[in-house]
Amino acid sequence: MSDILNRLLSTRYETHSAASSPFAEGQVWRIESGQFAGTSFLIVKTEDHPFLGHAVHVSVRGPLMIEGDPVLDGIPHLPFTIDALEASDVELTGFVTDMVDDWKGMHADWEKDAQTGEAGLFSLPVEDVLTTIMVKLSAVLS
Repeated sequence: MSDILNRLLSTRYETHSAASSPFAEGQVWRIESGQFAGTSFLIVKTEDHPFLGHAVHVSVRGPLMIEGDPVLDGIPHLPFTIDALEASDVELTGFVTDMVDDWKGMHADWEKDAQTGEAGLFSLPVEDVLTTIMVKLSAVLS
């Protein structure tokens, strides 16, 4: 019952930790439906963040398109809650041991902003976050 009340009152109630997370560094996931079906992302880091709770950092791989034209090769770093990833229509497709490091610069910027309360974790499904990013990018490019 307290979980339901906390959600209704928008109070953070962290129920996950690194030990209980189904998401692990090196996992490759694929979005299964919608506009971004077939797009993959790599779990680049998981952590119990001191201010934000359990964070799962992903790197979106592959081209992201606007009206059929590729405009981004991917997004090196996006931080999510476990609940957001669990709400996403995704499938585990593999595991890599040779991790990319192109996400570290964006992660460092995010970490600095998170410490001052200027950044957080995405709590929406991956598809929704990507849609929002691409809509805003489309408006900028128009």
